[in-house]
Amino acid sequence: MALDKSQVIPELPSGVKTAVTVGTFDGVHEGHLAILEQLHQAADSRGLRSMVITFDPHPRHVLQPDSDIRLLTATRAKLRLLAETGIDYTAVLAFSREFSQVSAERFVIDYLIGRFNMNCLVMGYDHAFGKDRAGGEGVLAELSKVYAFDLIKVPPVIRQDAPVSSTRIRRALAQGDMQQAAGLLGRLYTIGGTVVTGAGRGRKLGHPTANIRSSERGREVIPHGIYAAAVDLDGVMMPGALHYGPRPTFDEQDSTMELNLFDYQGDLYGRELEVAVVEKIRPILSFSGAEELTQQMDEDDKTIKSAFERLGPGFNSTG
Repeated sequence: MALDKSQVIPELPSGVKTAVTVGTFDGVHEGHLAILEQLHQAADSRGLRSMVITFDPHPRHVLQPDSDIRLLTATRAKLRLLAETGIDYTAVLAFSREFSQVSAERFVIDYLIGRFNMNCLVMGYDHAFGKDRAGGEGVLAELSKVYAFDLIKVPPVIRQDAPVSSTRIRRALAQGDMQQAAGLLGRLYTIGGTVVTGAGRGRKLGHPTANIRSSERGREVIPHGIYAAAVDLDGVMMPGALHYGPRPTFDEQDSTMELNLFDYQGDLYGRELEVAVVEKIRPILSFSGAEELTQQMDEDDKTIKSAFERLGPGFNSTG
């Protein structure tokens, strides 16, 4: 769902001049971080403020509605990640088919310079904007001469002999390869959500779970399965077992997200959690009944605790 228009375009203080970068920044991954580092340097060396311009909804959701692109981060999560890098300003432009017809030159004149006082543009190696993505490096180089702004091109970040990209991360997540995804993201992949009331079945089975209603479409990126996961609770990373998918043992086909935090006794109802998905343990399986399922859950907990032991300090488990 798009953000309300009143939230998407900030008012810049009078007289502020900016160094700008433009993009979808889905995932705010290692490649994006390299661009943002260059943006900081460009702003600092020129006495400018740093600014990111991004879009909501994602352009492909508008232009290719049947593509079923699954986002790594919802807009609000993306804004949080961008803020954590120390960016001065972020503008979220409402993307529509009409907006997609704005030419690269008009975008530079009306938005980058006219609205956001841009003096320097930092762009990724493969980025282009404007109608039909015509605003690539060559066009922008010409526009920088005409409209007197600096243009900085940032080379790709290479991991495993290929540039880091949101597409590569989505592919790794779709395969359940959380380690590769984390390497490309520069952090563990996370899913945000609110703890809501569930059926209480986990407690009866000896594995009490927090039922999480996801606030992000990104949860759809990972396949159904059982995962090692962790949540930062008051500065302590608490490990646990995450179930994402249906409950075939109980003939329940709707996907649920349930987190059993080891050794945690507190009340999580109503809390917003950011769940770090660490490692896929197994796919969703169907069992003959509650007893067989409980035995498997006991084995899953052992496997997950062993996984966290390999990770070392930073995770709290007395299991």
